[in-house]
Amino acid sequence: MKKAIVGIIVLFLAADIIAQDTAKDTLHNISVYRDARIDALVQKNREANEEVYFKTLRNVRGFRLQVINTNDRNSALAVKTRMLSEFPAEKTYLLYHSPYFKIQMGNFRTKEDAEELMRQVSKIYPSGVFIVPAKIEIMPSKDGEVELDILNARP
Repeated sequence: MKKAIVGIIVLFLAADIIAQDTAKDTLHNISVYRDARIDALVQKNREANEEVYFKTLRNVRGFRLQVINTNDRNSALAVKTRMLSEFPAEKTYLLYHSPYFKIQMGNFRTKEDAEELMRQVSKIYPSGVFIVPAKIEIMPSKDGEVELDILNARP
């Protein structure tokens, strides 16, 4: 009985060695079939990583214009509405620092950029418009170069 079991084990080992030898010959013709869903998952992963990357670059130091500083919420909202209608390209913010409401607008890396808008806003509100340092929002481009320029620039 022991001889039969040893014989079967030797037979299996011999068959395994022969199978490995034939497998080496067929490695030259390997075909890989990739599921299309893998490409979709890779694309989703890339988009998620870009979104996280852009959010980390979003807030940097810069300047904004402060248009009004009041304790009347309704007048602050009226000023914000007017600024949105007069300057639709500029982002306008309503900030509340107890007990004052502040209307700020723009996202500028340098004071020089903010001064140009300040001249235009001062025509509407001649007193009380000034430039304040702030954390600004940037919208980086997808090419990656703009983010590095913005991060390396000093306000």
